[in-house]
Amino acid sequence: MAVPLLALGRHVFEILPLNFQSIERETEARWPAIERFGRAPGRQFTGIGENPVTITGLLYPEEFGGRDEFEAIRATQIAATPVMMVGWTAETAGRVFGRVVIQRVFDTQSIISRTGLGRKLEFSIEVAPHAGDGAPGGLFR
Repeated sequence: MAVPLLALGRHVFEILPLNFQSIERETEARWPAIERFGRAPGRQFTGIGENPVTITGLLYPEEFGGRDEFEAIRATQIAATPVMMVGWTAETAGRVFGRVVIQRVFDTQSIISRTGLGRKLEFSIEVAPHAGDGAPGGLFR
């Protein structure tokens, strides 16, 4: 039985066929400058940013599969459906990161085969917290 690493809704990343190599996280606190008469500008906290998470990976679909699983993620993005993001580690059975939206899906296909598809597929998927869930949790604190 394959051990899951991460899930975006029904899309499960495992060692094979759909795997990822890194997760990049960005957090932002918004502190715009406020002009003050006769003094230097001050700053006021106005909230947190979008705090996107980028999942990157590399597939060799002709050797190990994963193309259909990857394209299914793009279909979920196009359907504009928020999904639950859950991760697994050796210490936990599952950690709920929260509901996310799939904002961007990038891929680069190289070593093109006779079918016109790449035998090497590098990808990145950008997700961000869904605004309708209340307090963010997990990766999104």
